[in-house]
Amino acid sequence: MKKITRRLSLLTAALLALTLSLSACGSSSTASSSSAPSSASSASSSTAGSDINVAYICKNTVDAFHQTINTAAKDALDGLVANGSIKSWQLYDGQTDPATQVTLLDTAITNGANFVIFLPAEAAGSDPVVTKCAEQGIPCIVVNSKTNSTDDKATAFVGSDDVFAGELMGKYIQEKCPNGGKYLHMQGIIGNSAQIDRGQGIANTLGADSKFEMVGEYACDWSADKAVTNATDAITTYGDQIVAIVCDNDDMSSAVQNYCNSIGRTDIFCIGVDGNAGPLGMVKAGTLGATVLQDGASQVTTAINMIPDVVAAKQVEKSTMIPFVLVTPENVDQYLK
Repeated sequence: MKKITRRLSLLTAALLALTLSLSACGSSSTASSSSAPSSASSASSSTAGSDINVAYICKNTVDAFHQTINTAAKDALDGLVANGSIKSWQLYDGQTDPATQVTLLDTAITNGANFVIFLPAEAAGSDPVVTKCAEQGIPCIVVNSKTNSTDDKATAFVGSDDVFAGELMGKYIQEKCPNGGKYLHMQGIIGNSAQIDRGQGIANTLGADSKFEMVGEYACDWSADKAVTNATDAITTYGDQIVAIVCDNDDMSSAVQNYCNSIGRTDIFCIGVDGNAGPLGMVKAGTLGATVLQDGASQVTTAINMIPDVVAAKQVEKSTMIPFVLVTPENVDQYLK
């Protein structure tokens, strides 16, 4: 934390010199923002928080899981603005593109950002966001998935153990298909840490079980449409030999299960990760066997709640893991909202 204290001291000095020239977050086609009201009470605050402008660089604003995360982030960041812990915040849409995320960091710094909450698109491609923040002394908390240097250079990481998520899926398939068989794996974006680690968890279980054979592994980029296309081709090729389809997210698993059900293959077990409202509803209705729930809202809220402590140079957890939960018909009512 001495390093963080020294960086924050230098940062605060620079910000004091720029206070009169920097405005609150400006409008942008890729960003939305929330700033502290210009009342006398908030403007006169002498705390470090009065100088903190947070750049929230999200992965995207379109898929269901990240929409949930972004909504939770907005609520938490608005709360920090309201209580004076930060001056302002701005959302930057990474569009699931690492190059865009790297460019957005430069834009955010130009706009006066001096604290970053970051949800990476890829482990390698998005890593310059983390390394540049470290080089410039800007605190950066990484959320949901890691970049290559997150463990060494980020202020903190808040996410979930994706290897465990992959193992939960694999064990579920082993339970439902005790005689084994052929299965497919629908992957997320290649190079994303969640894709890498969930794949490792699947390999640790199904890959290590001689009763199972993976006959197709497809880079679907988290896309339901791509997953259904690949599932269609594989089922045409292997027919009744396919017993399960394991997906890196629920957008894919729910779409593939709907396709299987529509062609009379309700015997194929599909499972994915996230626990979005749609898949949870399918589990409740009995049209999807299970999902692995990832509490993205808690991930990002936990990260944002660290901001005041980081600014105050207090000790924060370097790595925080929010547990995954296997949701089945037996416990789905606990998670339906």
